[in-house]
Order: sequence, then C-alpha cells, then structure tokens
Amino acid sequence: MTINVTNPIANLRKSKGYTNEQLSLISGLTELEIAKLENGTLVDPAKLTRLLAAVGVKSV
Repeated sequence: MTINVTNPIANLRKSKGYTNEQLSLISGLTELEIAKLENGTLVDPAKLTRLLAAVGVKSV
C-alpha cells in the first residue's frame, strides 16, 4: 500500500514558481537545508521562518 502525503513546504515553493536554487538565493539558506526542510529531516524554526518569509508568508 502506498500513501501519498503532500509536502506543504514544497507545494508552497512550487506554487510561487521557485526552484530550490532560486529559493536558496532569495532566502540565504542552502539548497540542502531547503530540501531537508521540505522532507522533514531538518526542523529548525528559524530556518523555516526565513524560508517562509522568502516566499512571502508573514508570521504572526
């Protein structure tokens, strides 16, 4: 059985039309950090905040 779970971080990046490389340049994060945030192996609130700010999501 296969379960497909969508990745909200990757979906957000793609909806904005960014590649990992482009988002890396905008956010200041490395492409590896972005990939790890997207696949859940990196859970760093500060880096996630930087990534979200780079795609235009404001924190409250």
